[in-house]
Amino acid sequence: MIDLTNQMSYRIASLDAKNQKISYQMSTGKKIENGSDDAVLYGKVVNIETNLRTYEGLKTQIEKTTAQNNVADSSIDEVKKTLEVIKVDLLKSLNSGMTRADKVAVAKNMEGMRENLYNLMTTQIDDEFIFSGSDTTVPTYTKDEDFKINGQIDFKGNGHLRNVAVEPNVYRQRGVTAYDVLMYNTDTTAKDDKISFTEQESVVDEYGNTWKLNDDKDKLIKYKEDGTVSQFVKADGSLQDEYLTVTDNGETPKTYTSETLSDALDNETISPKTSSGLLLETKHNTFDDLNIMINALYGYSTKQTDDAENGQKDENITDTEVREILSGVLGKMSEQYDATNIGHAKLGGRNRMFESSLESINTKVTHFNILMQKTNGADMGKLAMESKSLELTYNALYSTVSKMNKLSLVNFLK
Repeated sequence: MIDLTNQMSYRIASLDAKNQKISYQMSTGKKIENGSDDAVLYGKVVNIETNLRTYEGLKTQIEKTTAQNNVADSSIDEVKKTLEVIKVDLLKSLNSGMTRADKVAVAKNMEGMRENLYNLMTTQIDDEFIFSGSDTTVPTYTKDEDFKINGQIDFKGNGHLRNVAVEPNVYRQRGVTAYDVLMYNTDTTAKDDKISFTEQESVVDEYGNTWKLNDDKDKLIKYKEDGTVSQFVKADGSLQDEYLTVTDNGETPKTYTSETLSDALDNETISPKTSSGLLLETKHNTFDDLNIMINALYGYSTKQTDDAENGQKDENITDTEVREILSGVLGKMSEQYDATNIGHAKLGGRNRMFESSLESINTKVTHFNILMQKTNGADMGKLAMESKSLELTYNALYSTVSKMNKLSLVNFLK
């Protein structure tokens, strides 16, 4: 009797274990819960889950990047519209029939459009400045503390783009920087292998590295993305800062011209890797042009110096001088519009690349979900039949136990 009871307890425990497994499979839709259930199948499931998590993470990152690029796209579109309005108002201001009062009204309007451009260029998405370059925590532009006096708005980002993963160990550059959107080239080494610039302008290479004038104003030094001076190992094993020697052109405002890249290579002040196909560009800040234009509309020239007075109103000027300044700025606005168009095209190309990557990632996520279902997906129909069979077995077993409990000597004697 004791042996029979133990057998019944064992069978009930086995049925409970099987019931627990079926309940888990029906509630989760998965075949196995632990690796001990089926080591080979569990290994396959873990591999599929790893790939699925990887591609779902890539999908989330690309969706975020696509959203940021779309905002950048609409912002650049607004920048172009604003530049068009500025050009139209400049043309009106060049009309000889414009009075001083009319020009002051235009100046007020231009100040509003400058503010619009500033707001567009400091656009943030998820607390990231989308035109700042690789460090998106840094504001793209900042206003000088004496902005109301000198109208200075300075670029604080860099020329490097953030890299976003589109496949495991495969990265693509995201967006564009302010260098591509609201600055235009005034010189390039493509012309004569040397570069000219003012102290207010930025010099960048095609890799996004910034080249800055040193304190002694005789060297244009290369800086890396992290803000440190770029160095290389010379043939003799010594460490060398990378720079170009520059000379003061003796102009007002001050301009500087570098030695040729070939001479710098011969003098071992730039590395052979740097000089190979190196393209330097001088980027001009359009906000400086807007400040000069606004001052001219108010009837003043603009101080263009290398000190704290740079950008401030200078002397009163005649209507003829106003028209000369506005004509010059109009040409620069046309250059800026063309440069913005090029930057917009670059962004469009990168956007399409991320859209294509997102389609590919979505396909792979769908593929791994299907593979997971085929590999570890429970057969719900089969489980339903097993569950019903288990129920019948339970009923039969408990019925037998019930009858066994009625067995006694008294009942036997009856």
